[in-house]
Amino acid sequence: MQVEPQKDKTNASSAFIPYMLLVSLTGYAVLARLSAQQLEQTRLLPLVAPTLFFVGLAIVVGLQSVRMPRGGATTTVGFAVDYACLLIFGPAIAGWIGVLSALVLLRRSAWLRQLFNHAQLALSFAAAGWVYQQFGGRYVVTAAPETVATVATQQVPFGHLIPALVGGGIGYFLVSSLLLATAMALWERRSVLDVWAVSFRWAVPRYLALAPFGLLMAMAYGTPQIGTWAVALFLVPLIGARYAFQGAMEMLQVHRETVYALSNALEAYDPYTRNHSELVTRYALQLGRALGLSEPQMETLEWAGRLHDIGKCRQDWEPIIRKPGKPSEREWQVIRQHPVEGSRLAEKMEFLPHTAGVVAKIVRAHHERLDGSGYPDGLKGEEIPFEARILCVADAFEAMTARRAYQRKRSLEDAVAEMQRCAGSQFEAKVVTALVGLWERGELDLEVNDVAMKPALSPAAQGAGGMS
Repeated sequence: MQVEPQKDKTNASSAFIPYMLLVSLTGYAVLARLSAQQLEQTRLLPLVAPTLFFVGLAIVVGLQSVRMPRGGATTTVGFAVDYACLLIFGPAIAGWIGVLSALVLLRRSAWLRQLFNHAQLALSFAAAGWVYQQFGGRYVVTAAPETVATVATQQVPFGHLIPALVGGGIGYFLVSSLLLATAMALWERRSVLDVWAVSFRWAVPRYLALAPFGLLMAMAYGTPQIGTWAVALFLVPLIGARYAFQGAMEMLQVHRETVYALSNALEAYDPYTRNHSELVTRYALQLGRALGLSEPQMETLEWAGRLHDIGKCRQDWEPIIRKPGKPSEREWQVIRQHPVEGSRLAEKMEFLPHTAGVVAKIVRAHHERLDGSGYPDGLKGEEIPFEARILCVADAFEAMTARRAYQRKRSLEDAVAEMQRCAGSQFEAKVVTALVGLWERGELDLEVNDVAMKPALSPAAQGAGGMS
């Protein structure tokens, strides 16, 4: 893993650079200590060729990165090579393999980021090696007599070292992810645990899936005569896994663009809420991060934010919002049906992740209120999905702070005061608290739609406010 802070962040904590430097110095010091211990046990010259071989392997795999659809981050299948290097050589050589390959993979990065990533790799390998040895783990490469000019290997009985294998993998992942999460938290002024829960917890299954590849590579390397060639052959399934993952990500991107197109179609149909879905989604995701939602929950919340008003795409909607005066009772019935219509449409989108049904429930419930006075089902409290309670706050906040043809825009202070006044009755209190906290700390990404629009409603129609 590598640190990927947002490039446009300007309010990073003052502790960010000292932390990065401290980790860098500590990592290189630990790597130097481990290297000195390694040299006491193993001759250096025979290790040069296999080290360079694995550096090349790590570079080839690292260059096969896959861009994630949300956030611009990238991921690789490189953990399989890292894990194999640990089991074959131990933490010192594995650390140098990681550092040397990162010199190529991160050559265009800022020097501080490069140093930090080198150091976190070294510390992660050191932690993994320590845990692995505590459970009786052994390495494939062994100490060779002074008269032997080649690498001495042994066939390690990995089948009897399951606790050591699991412990080593967990140690590597935890140290790496926590070091990176701390850097990201300092950069973004967020809680370390919140960053870890959102950005790294989702990676656990991927690491579990890649660990067997690393184990098999280590077992193959310990096989006499064919070790290096057998390891090289693992490039085929690893790159195949990468392309399969890339295909899944590309399909997800297509689905994402489809949802964006639907959202844009709604805002073209109803120009008075231009950028509404974009802003509501942005606010909802900021609240979700602040509240520590998991990556799957964040993904679901994003889909629901994009689609929450898709039910307004009906023939009888436009005359209602354009007519002078307040809507009639019949017209209010139409207005209150847009969550139902949106839910039906979302439920039919089987490509949505984590089941379209979850997204559909959030869309249906985004106008429900804690006290049961919302619509369309009059749900109360915990009956309302938590993501829908977040979306409700984001939707209302955007509606109050954005200019509409049918209502006066409120100041941010008035909007926040109104949200606080209605916390516990209309809105979930802890979501409102998170919103206020973001606003007070200056962390709320406010891009209010201030573009003037052609007036289509008379002043009397302002009673239709709140139909966002």
